[in-house]
Amino acid sequence: MSISTPARLLLVFGGRSSEHEISVRSAKELLQAVDTTRFSVELLGIARDGTMRRGASGDSLEAVIERGARVHSWAELSIDVVFPLLHGPYGEDGTIQGSLEIGNVPYVGSGVAASAVCMDKIMLKYVARAVGIPVVEGIDLLEGDIDGQLDETVHRVVEHVGTPCFVKPANQGSSIGISKVSDASTLRAALLHARTFDTRVVVERGLDVEEYEVGVLGSGDTNTLVSPPGQLKIPEGQWYDFENKYVSDVVETRVPARTTPELAKTLRAHALSIFRAAGCHGLARVDFLVERGTGRCFLNEVNTMPGFTSISMYPMLMQATGVSYAALISRLCELGIERAHQRRSLSVTA
Repeated sequence: MSISTPARLLLVFGGRSSEHEISVRSAKELLQAVDTTRFSVELLGIARDGTMRRGASGDSLEAVIERGARVHSWAELSIDVVFPLLHGPYGEDGTIQGSLEIGNVPYVGSGVAASAVCMDKIMLKYVARAVGIPVVEGIDLLEGDIDGQLDETVHRVVEHVGTPCFVKPANQGSSIGISKVSDASTLRAALLHARTFDTRVVVERGLDVEEYEVGVLGSGDTNTLVSPPGQLKIPEGQWYDFENKYVSDVVETRVPARTTPELAKTLRAHALSIFRAAGCHGLARVDFLVERGTGRCFLNEVNTMPGFTSISMYPMLMQATGVSYAALISRLCELGIERAHQRRSLSVTA
């Protein structure tokens, strides 16, 4: 594969999901940190209606989304690698990855299947169980369970999961659509709220837990880097909802976490195991819940394109592993180009 020097990097940001602004925020910091001796950056902003517009690296990201030149297909662009810095549905769920695969365009991050599986809380649990990683007990609900027989579903959840519990859309990020239910009287509203964001809903037993996160960088082989765990310290009585993630600034991050060597080893082993089992590539932030008192460890989520500001947890975790923010960007682009080269070398005929 012939790559120009500097390589032509297309930074994609914005998107159709509720995490549009978070993507733009991440893209601004990545743009400032990228090694311009190695990469020549162009911009592609995606509006909330899915419209794609391009711009130069010196343009305002907001202006690119609003007034940039329209782009209708990847074939219009001359690029070496795409960094799809998109979060949530229509970006982190395999959809844009599929369009890049069809266009034969190298890109950063996991492929179609891994992106889709990790975005889907129900499917990810099946993969975790298959490789022996514990997940929180709960019930998976289809649209008919809520749209057609809500009373029966409320009764079933109370009987089999109980309260407190967490009600989540199966495919969302940044805690969008999630409710903490303290008693059965608010369960109906929580189910209907989650249903507005997805056709499938997950209800999980509420546990007294601490939250840990582990960063992974690589292709899943023996050279893959797995960070020490980081810890999120959340004020007592609260949980890691959208407000606490992005607005209130009350959550303390500890990188590396203050934990036992045994727990750190378990979290890192589980992170690499689920990364490999789900078929992830490039990067992931793997989130865990550890129950106070018992020390039981549960997989919570795998984020295939986590927040990417310099103070986001994933870059901080990789910094603790010895990889600077700028070096992280370069390595991810290299991995994306390498994978595309490997895929193009595969036979497509019998």
